[in-house]
Amino acid sequence: MHGKLRLTSIAVGVIYACAISSAYATNGMLMEGYGPESTAMGGTAMAYDNGAAAMVGNPATLSMLKDGASRVDVSMGFLQPDVSATVPTPGGNVSADSSGDLYLMPAAGWVTRRGQVSYGVGVFSQGGMGTEYAKDSTVLPGARSEVGVGAFLVPASFEVNNQLSIGGTLQYVWGGMDLIMGMPLLAGNPPSPQPGTFADFLPGSPNALGSASGSLVQGLQPAFPSVLSAGAENAVFNFSNDDDFSGKAKGAGFSARLGFVFQVSPDLSIGGAYQAKTAMSDWDGKGTMAFVDGAGQPVTAPGLGTLNLPGTFTVKDFQFPSTLTLGMAYRMNQWLFAADVTQIDWSSVMKDFQLNFKVDSTVLGFGGAETDVVMKQNWDDQTVLKLGAAYAVNDQLTVRGGLNLANNPVPDEYLNPLFPAIIENHVTMGATYKFNEAHSIAGSLAIAPEVKQTNSQTQVKSTHAQTNIQVMYSFRY
Repeated sequence: MHGKLRLTSIAVGVIYACAISSAYATNGMLMEGYGPESTAMGGTAMAYDNGAAAMVGNPATLSMLKDGASRVDVSMGFLQPDVSATVPTPGGNVSADSSGDLYLMPAAGWVTRRGQVSYGVGVFSQGGMGTEYAKDSTVLPGARSEVGVGAFLVPASFEVNNQLSIGGTLQYVWGGMDLIMGMPLLAGNPPSPQPGTFADFLPGSPNALGSASGSLVQGLQPAFPSVLSAGAENAVFNFSNDDDFSGKAKGAGFSARLGFVFQVSPDLSIGGAYQAKTAMSDWDGKGTMAFVDGAGQPVTAPGLGTLNLPGTFTVKDFQFPSTLTLGMAYRMNQWLFAADVTQIDWSSVMKDFQLNFKVDSTVLGFGGAETDVVMKQNWDDQTVLKLGAAYAVNDQLTVRGGLNLANNPVPDEYLNPLFPAIIENHVTMGATYKFNEAHSIAGSLAIAPEVKQTNSQTQVKSTHAQTNIQVMYSFRY
């Protein structure tokens, strides 16, 4: 569904500032768990051995490997969101479903222990999701958003003594983003710069959802009446490609994770981990900014020419947040019980979404002009309670279950139908089957019940439910 964006009058007041990305609508933008052993137990991971996934959970748990043992894990995640938007119109509410309903998340890792030191290497998808609406949809026609973030990880753990282990993971993080977003130029009767319109972003307007500034805005604002009289109805930002694993705008950087495990008794362990906020570069990609009519065609305004401007988009300072997790695990005969609490610092990274667009220097009349668009987010911090249990049926089969309970970090007034990251709770389950001491397979299923939320400024309602399936093959030697 890439290509020309078609916007209809039904979308007036609906398609507004896109809230960052389309990734990670589980615990905000973060996955509820990494690896099926952890995910099946509600995402707990702080105080028990869960294989190579320790590098994205608590790297200190690598010291729980037996001395001399090595393990290879290869997994695939299948994130399946079910997203829809409902728009109020003069003729009644109109709804549409997103066709973005399957996103793949591969991962692989190798870990080993040699004496007091454990270490490894791995590549993990940090999350991935998106929304995608058909061109002929009556709601958000042709709009899409997609983000994928992955990391190359190098973990290490040191057993200080029989009770205490400490560990850390160095991470090279990269990401890609696609976005096709349109905003009505004006809305209402008579037309006005209502929330969600491009006019609301201009200087002198209420700026309910954000603001726009720069030489491109300064040049276009006086010509706004001329643009409208030429038949323009919508402003369209478009940077998107057809690659399932790499977005049009790309960025990369680094992060780190530190953790500990303390063995209180043979049956009880406690642990914790701190994930630092990422330090990624700005995300850059080629695209276009256009003013289009109701059929999605760029308009030609007197003295301005055809308003389909090629240029470069830059997503500024797009980061993942710091997290702090504490947890425990308790073994009782064939049972393992675990509980973690995670605090996610969304407020430090999700105050605004900053998008710069610079017109190519070769464009007549607009060459080198640029605009900075700031879209308000103001996310709340998020507390996640993770509970899990595992039962060893026999030497071959272990079954697991859990809960992942969280608050919704997205404020009502800034909820975006292109990115409804409003999932709150998950019910999880899974199992591991050992063919022998070397080979095993594991799987997990996380179900997030439907959540509904309405933007208090635009009255657009979003609904979001999802399932997350993970499958993993493990080889121990």
